[in-house]
Amino acid sequence: MQTLIGQFTRFAVENNFTRNDWEMAATEFGVHNTATNIDRFYRSWHFGDDDRQVTAARFLRSVANDDENVALGIMRRMYVISDPDSDTLQRFPALEVLEDEEREPAGITAPQISIHSERFIDIDNIPGTFYPDLVEDINRCYSLGIYDATLVLTRKLLENLLIDVLREKYGTNRIQLYYRPNNGRFEGFSTLIENFENNLNDFQHLSGGLDSNFIDELNAFRQNANAEAHSIETNITESEMEDYRDQARHASQILFRVWQNL
Repeated sequence: MQTLIGQFTRFAVENNFTRNDWEMAATEFGVHNTATNIDRFYRSWHFGDDDRQVTAARFLRSVANDDENVALGIMRRMYVISDPDSDTLQRFPALEVLEDEEREPAGITAPQISIHSERFIDIDNIPGTFYPDLVEDINRCYSLGIYDATLVLTRKLLENLLIDVLREKYGTNRIQLYYRPNNGRFEGFSTLIENFENNLNDFQHLSGGLDSNFIDELNAFRQNANAEAHSIETNITESEMEDYRDQARHASQILFRVWQNL
């Protein structure tokens, strides 16, 4: 089921599914409340955010935990309505089960098989109520070899840490550093990095390693995560993931330290 969900959610992104598509299917199968309770699920598909594949996977996993047939029914209905191209199954072979209502996904009851035993974000005692679950999702995606979702979620982690650092330091007096009051949205990753860099002197006493190299590291990860999130062909190598893991671990450790020391 995990493989099917991973490939289906990628298929959903590439085929530009909308919030209305998900809302219709969730309502039809009686799981609209479940969808509503998934953090940013509907919102991410409404705005076309980079983490929409991750939120969809979280929704489908939640549904499957209660009833795998319902999760399968949602995917099958949305797949058929999308009128997939003839080469879809070559790129997403797990979706073949969605074309035959008599079949069940191979290994639907099999345990998830980990590809990696080590954690992508190897940090203990993560503070807050939001971050422990997010880091757990990142590490789960990495362990299963879902690398694009790993990078998108890690980008979300670093973005939110920058928001929390700027918000904790400046409050509402300089809200424009991290939030756009006019449209009710937080600033994007690149703007957050730029604003953090412009005020770096205010934070350097809180942690070592806060210098131009750290900013370069954040920007490098942002660019890499953006490229992978928007790539139609996802082919991230093990070597690349090792580099991304080192970048993400170092950056998140420093930002957690800064946030906790404010």
